[in-house]
Amino acid sequence: MFIASAVAIASSWLLHFWRRREFLTREEIQKARVETEMQLIEREKAEEALEKIEIARQKEIHHRIKNNLQVVSSLLDLEAEKFNNKEYINNLEVLKAFRESQDRVISIALIHEELHEGEGADTLNFSLYLQRLIKNLFQIYGLGSANINLNMDLGEDIFFDMDTAVPLGIVVNELVSNSLKYAFPGRETGEVHIELFSEEVGNEPNNKEQLTGKDTKYTLVVSDNGVGIPENIDFGNPETLGLQLVSILVDQLDGEMDLGRDHGTEFTIRFSSIEK
Repeated sequence: MFIASAVAIASSWLLHFWRRREFLTREEIQKARVETEMQLIEREKAEEALEKIEIARQKEIHHRIKNNLQVVSSLLDLEAEKFNNKEYINNLEVLKAFRESQDRVISIALIHEELHEGEGADTLNFSLYLQRLIKNLFQIYGLGSANINLNMDLGEDIFFDMDTAVPLGIVVNELVSNSLKYAFPGRETGEVHIELFSEEVGNEPNNKEQLTGKDTKYTLVVSDNGVGIPENIDFGNPETLGLQLVSILVDQLDGEMDLGRDHGTEFTIRFSSIEK
């Protein structure tokens, strides 16, 4: 009888002990789970804070570069003024060289301005950038009484990083400037057309999330209905520095360029870029 009672008491105590231990174990597991979740939340907050700091830092860098390039552009403008009264040089050629250099600097400065004002720090919406760049060129090359229309057909949400945006921006700057300077001599009307689209989706808006990380093919078309480029044009001639620069930059992009002369001048450039 005594032994049976002792066994019953021991069994009851052991059962209580194991239940108590199970309860403590569950409580400890729940506590550990809560602590782990809190640590993950804190880590995410820290990562977000670091990302914001990095974006702000890069935006400040782009802002400073843009300002420095604007200073360079202003210096080129001042240097050009020095030659206005120099009779022993060809003023028009010198001023033309300064203006072209200034345009190239501005085309790069606009990229840094877009990156500074945009949501991210590594890529920019190239379609929006092109709109600003080309409208700026039309203002610079005011064609007097000539009525030159601008027609742009640009794919939406096309994002490029600096490695693509800078050379491609200079290419567009050179080709559009070339059209505005030479395509419409003595004409009162004309048209410049710029087109940019992804070959995979035609002119449909790109889904940035779907294209992220993909090596996407693009086509850029810059054309005008002007007098056209001569058949015997030599891209290696120093007098055609702008077109020579275009050829070099297209090669830098691992792209291909076709020149059409059917109805004026049409440059078609095909290249690839990894969507960011």
